[in-house]
Amino acid sequence: MSSHLHQSRLALTNVLAEGGYTASVKLGSQATKVNLIIDTGSSTLVVHHNRYQPQHDEYLRPTTLAQEVCYGLGGWLGAVIYTKVTTPYLHLDNTPVALVHREAEHTFLNADGIWGLAYHRLNPSYDMGRYLTAHSVEPPVTYPWPFPDPHHPLCHQDLTDFKALLYTAIEHDVPTYFSLMEETGRCANRFAFISRRSSIHYASEHIDQHALHADPLNQGWLILGGGEEHTQCYQGEFIDVKVVHDRYYNVNLLSINIVGADRIHLPTVEEAHLNRGSSNAIIDTGASMVSLPQTAFSALMSQLKAQAPNAAELLAPFEQGFKAQQTGIDASALCLSDWPDIEFHFEAENGHSVTLSCPPTSYWQVNTPAYGKACFKFMGQLPQWPAQSILGLPLLNPYFVVFRRDEGEAGIVRFAAVADEVSV
Repeated sequence: MSSHLHQSRLALTNVLAEGGYTASVKLGSQATKVNLIIDTGSSTLVVHHNRYQPQHDEYLRPTTLAQEVCYGLGGWLGAVIYTKVTTPYLHLDNTPVALVHREAEHTFLNADGIWGLAYHRLNPSYDMGRYLTAHSVEPPVTYPWPFPDPHHPLCHQDLTDFKALLYTAIEHDVPTYFSLMEETGRCANRFAFISRRSSIHYASEHIDQHALHADPLNQGWLILGGGEEHTQCYQGEFIDVKVVHDRYYNVNLLSINIVGADRIHLPTVEEAHLNRGSSNAIIDTGASMVSLPQTAFSALMSQLKAQAPNAAELLAPFEQGFKAQQTGIDASALCLSDWPDIEFHFEAENGHSVTLSCPPTSYWQVNTPAYGKACFKFMGQLPQWPAQSILGLPLLNPYFVVFRRDEGEAGIVRFAAVADEVSV
């Protein structure tokens, strides 16, 4: 089987999802191109129907299944269908795809959906067949969405209302697209991810969309089935972080600190009151920020303020929430050479600890959200989120990252310094 394994190399852009990276895939008999956010923090392949136009897809097979997914920010509900999904050199017939019926505001931004690359445990669906049959819906399938009339007694438009209805349905795990490709021998059980930024780079004051997409700092790569053999993409040795649970890419973050300062303890699973089988941190390509438990975030801010001149003044807007990400600060007030690297210490596969460094060029993003502006890309705990760190793009940007699902008990994530010029 291994002789038939392929790799699929997908060019990425961060222009459509406000710093998040999207790839283009093709759906259905008409091979409609859709742009999906690459997200290791979720597992569902979900797309907005208005771009895909499923009514014209001759391969589409409806089901009795529905899904409702909530992220740290945003969420959606909709039907599950099966159709063909194609990436360069790889395709898979009868792939489960969720079609969005209702979306929470700003979930997909200017992308067409999300491509979840985490494990199947995060991809539950609910069988509505019995419910639809009992209410004389014929045929008893979820596509076309069977509750179109807002005044119909079966209408469940709101995410909260629909969640209550789902408690009455039988739950099923939906296989993920990447897992299906690996299980059917199309590619190896690994993928590599390259990014440069966690915010869109505006190279000049007046810049059009074409120039934004053409800027190398706004580009990246996803290599399905690929990894360490792409030696032109990285330099130096790999640092291996242990995946401790295969739900998200769950890792154990032991501590953080700025270089030379005392280590800041991160809450353990028990201290954070997390579910068994979870961990205190996840590696999330779909997050354009690094989110830390509030106590750790406050302690890190104190270390930065003690180190960098005018740090208290520059950081203050970003300690108040998301609003500063839309306005930024004057980049001329920021001298990156005054700011230290931030170190992250993780559990390794051998039981020891390993360290990843996040330089100021990653946790401060310059020329965003406009030319001459700058944004700080760390934040405290999300509302309604446990004391679990979300390790997003600012930590990943300096590295060629290989998600080795085929190594160790639950996998490892490998980090090597990304090459100055990447040729994939």
